[in-house]
Amino acid sequence: MKWYDMSEEERIKNVYSKYTIKYFWNWWCSGENKVMEVRIKDYNLIKQTAEKFDISYSRSGVYVWNHIMLKNVIAFVREKATVWFGINPRKKNWNPYTGYKSFGGLDPNIEEIGFLFCDIDRIEKQDVASQEDLKNCDILIDKILEALSKEGWNKNYVKICSGNGVQLIIKLDFPIKLPDVEFINKDKIFLFGKEFEEMRDLIRSGMGYEIKKFSLKFRDELNVDLDKSGFNIGRVGALPVTKNFKYNTFKWRGIIDLKDGVNEGLSDYILSKLDDIKTFKEKNVFFKSKSLLPGDRIKPGKFFEHELVRYMLKAHLPYGEINNKLWFQLKCLVRDSGFEINNRDYLKFKALMEKKLNGKLSPNFPDKRFNFNGDIINSFCINSRHPPMYKLWSTRKQMDFGLNYEWNLIYLVNGAIKLESNTTIQEDLKHCQNLLKEGNTRTNNNIVAMFIKGLIKKYGEKDTKYFFKYLFERGLTYK
Repeated sequence: MKWYDMSEEERIKNVYSKYTIKYFWNWWCSGENKVMEVRIKDYNLIKQTAEKFDISYSRSGVYVWNHIMLKNVIAFVREKATVWFGINPRKKNWNPYTGYKSFGGLDPNIEEIGFLFCDIDRIEKQDVASQEDLKNCDILIDKILEALSKEGWNKNYVKICSGNGVQLIIKLDFPIKLPDVEFINKDKIFLFGKEFEEMRDLIRSGMGYEIKKFSLKFRDELNVDLDKSGFNIGRVGALPVTKNFKYNTFKWRGIIDLKDGVNEGLSDYILSKLDDIKTFKEKNVFFKSKSLLPGDRIKPGKFFEHELVRYMLKAHLPYGEINNKLWFQLKCLVRDSGFEINNRDYLKFKALMEKKLNGKLSPNFPDKRFNFNGDIINSFCINSRHPPMYKLWSTRKQMDFGLNYEWNLIYLVNGAIKLESNTTIQEDLKHCQNLLKEGNTRTNNNIVAMFIKGLIKKYGEKDTKYFFKYLFERGLTYK
């Protein structure tokens, strides 16, 4: 008998009871030190719970870091209110209300992206879900899992009955670290940089978009829908072994199924969508497949002499930035250079990087659909203000703008080009380039001089001199 054909009493006895709070916790944290938010809407209950167990709390919930704490909190609150749990682990960050670091329910408090979350519910919600409603939610979940199985990404997940729907939480093979967010204590505000915004939108506009589009094919047939807000990084889900109070009654929440294998390659695929989305904005949906140039290859016996390998070992960069961008490209390069995954030099390099970063790196090679791309390495170098390793924008055509590229030109003009505050340097270069006309040398050089002064106002003189030295010639002359 399927779980949704059982009465709730039978379901609790024969299905939910197989998965204890400790079992769920160990699956969620993967044996590592993680902090879970237990989301509670009632602030008075939040304070009561925190004071009773002497644990951290915020305006949105309380925070636990082992299964015993989670069990105690559940036992205390589940008869009083509906509660949820933070899908992704939490961390302390600056509190905009107090100016001190604490746990919280905001996006800057998300430590990492560790899961894909799919929340399936009925379209029409007049009363508690029927067995037929739960069956249809479960069918859509199984269709999603079947699609993921083609890549072997159905080996680690938990399926939870939320009371009136079904939720699927798919674990990534390696968590994706989120970059730090700048906090201005004086104004009590966060400044979200472009990299954080891209990472925050990574699931929603990447794999989340694909899953949502896939689910719409079955919407009318099953009369159920996937909530796309589930792809937000700060999303909360139904906490097992609690009650969902709704429609003047309650329904128990419980785990239906749990698999604890490895979804190998899932994290790399999700990260690749970051580059695909950037390319899509430049009117290309995917990176074109291309062969590795002979000069780019890592030569046998000279692994540690390669420029990218030496750069990664030498550069002082945060774990999240290397793991999320450079590591994926390095693995493409190693694979396309003809190395096996068990190559001694590759494994030694991986171990050295993990020691340097104090974090884990996925060893598996990316799918062959993804190729090494020097432009991505260059983009990383530019953002880090390091000299680009590869020829910039190699496919562009050279224009005849008659530019002199002399820094002292700035002393010959009075004005400065006003630049938008939320654009990248690449977008700024394109804006300046669009103002240039072939054969109009004097005017073009005046425009470039005013552009330099605009960059100084926006980025400062140090960064502008970096752009001038490494980006100007190809960024302005080649179109």
